[in-house]
Amino acid sequence: RLTLLGGIREVLATSYLQHLGVNTSRSLSLIETGEALQRNDEPSPTRSAVLVRLSHSHIRFGTFQRLAFFEDTHNLEKLTDYCIRHYYPTAENAAEMLTQVAKNSGETVAGWRAAGFVHGVMNTDNMNITGESFDYGPFRFLPTLQSGFTAAYFDHNGLYAFARQPEIMYWNLGQLAQSLSLISDDKPLIAAIETYAVHYRQAL
Repeated sequence: RLTLLGGIREVLATSYLQHLGVNTSRSLSLIETGEALQRNDEPSPTRSAVLVRLSHSHIRFGTFQRLAFFEDTHNLEKLTDYCIRHYYPTAENAAEMLTQVAKNSGETVAGWRAAGFVHGVMNTDNMNITGESFDYGPFRFLPTLQSGFTAAYFDHNGLYAFARQPEIMYWNLGQLAQSLSLISDDKPLIAAIETYAVHYRQAL
């Protein structure tokens, strides 16, 4: 559920990125609800809509972080097993799954860089375990090549600037590795995220 304008922007973003070969969710439908939506960060009331997304997964890095925060190792193991079974069946453990997540994430960020795309809010809750980019709130495409270009009006310090996206994704993978460290040894997890830079450079 989001603003109608935000939904239209996401439909355009997913269509454009898909045609550019970037790993992205797709927009199936956008339905105006007729409600007057109140938003604290936008002029309100505004027109409301429901966006239906298609993606292979909606499991986020943050899903793992939440379980790790509560030290729920039982469900953390169940979630990891689920992801291996459904998304990374060639992986035999958490570290091997993380290696493949790092590869997919590196390819996605490389796709963003090649497309001149700036995600806007690259927190761990906006990172998908499959590497698909999704949840296009504030986003922009570069008007000209500007390394410090940002998409979110609130990103005053340039945390998610165009040129910083590869670094931020690496940091996010580190947070996922830290969560998995409750059920896996540290050394193979560290080795897994260190493959990210190689995959990113190859894809770029």
